[in-house]
Amino acid sequence: MEKNNLGFLKNKRVLITGHTGFKGSWLAVVLHYFGAKVYGISREEKGGIYEMARIHELMNSEYFVDISEKSIKPLSKIVNKINPDIVFHFAAQSLVIKSYNDPKDTIYSNIIGTYNVLEAVNNCANVKSLIISTTDKVYKNPENDNTESSDLGSSDYYSASKVSSELIIDSFINITMRDSLNISVVRSGNVIGGGDRSENRLITDIVHKLINQQNIEIRMPYSVRPWQYILDSLSGYLKICEENFNRNISETYNLNSSKNNKINVKEITELMIKGWGSDSKLIIEKKLKYGEVLNLNINSTKAKENLSWEAKFEMNETITKIIKWEKHHQSNNSFKYCLEEVRQYFEI
Repeated sequence: MEKNNLGFLKNKRVLITGHTGFKGSWLAVVLHYFGAKVYGISREEKGGIYEMARIHELMNSEYFVDISEKSIKPLSKIVNKINPDIVFHFAAQSLVIKSYNDPKDTIYSNIIGTYNVLEAVNNCANVKSLIISTTDKVYKNPENDNTESSDLGSSDYYSASKVSSELIIDSFINITMRDSLNISVVRSGNVIGGGDRSENRLITDIVHKLINQQNIEIRMPYSVRPWQYILDSLSGYLKICEENFNRNISETYNLNSSKNNKINVKEITELMIKGWGSDSKLIIEKKLKYGEVLNLNINSTKAKENLSWEAKFEMNETITKIIKWEKHHQSNNSFKYCLEEVRQYFEI
């Protein structure tokens, strides 16, 4: 990525919904690095990177409200007060297993929450760009090499909620969206990096066990996902935002790391154990509580051709970054380490 491409972010007022989550917190650091004024809306404070790296210290302001409530008045009041130029909508119930246990929260968060953001942003005339994160799990045939035009479909509540939100977004663009607003949708692969503490996520579980010197249980050891380093993913989001903001283009993009989409769960776990220097043993769970797809893949040729975006980091480099981040933050709490990781990435 050319460094100068993101100069347009300087002094822009940028709102992140879900800024206390893993991806939202890292985006806050990246936007701060490029000189944006960063604002956040979340339902609650979270552990992981938000807490460990004291992300609240680099926010211009942050607000805590449930965006999936029926009334959009609280959300609209905040959006109008911030009066942002750009909005990244990351707030979601993003965990497949949690969607089995609490489908209603998943449906409200991902469908009603998304519609509320659409309406609140549309009613704030200053917002020019809305970038919405959905998921790589929206495709009807997830094991295919899916492009952005492949059929959508689902077999679980999480995927269904995200497919539904995409249909709502399409309808909103066709019927309601004002002429001065642009809306782009991003379907990113499985993002990994330092500070992820989302429940039942692979890296979260591995790091917890390594820190506590425990053996590591994994389900579906040979499953493959479109893994990508957090800053590879976010660099794609910012490329999409630049196209959306400067060229007035509303588009949908897949973001996939072709460097890493052949690596399975067992191999990642073994790399983490070795890199950590741990004596933890790998144990494979024999009984699966939930049905999950064995292989998941998406095609990001469109992002490469239109935006010159490609993931830069291979898995070994990504695992090294994660381990260094986690070990540093066992005794140091500051966003400065994240800021240096961002600087190194964008100056490569």
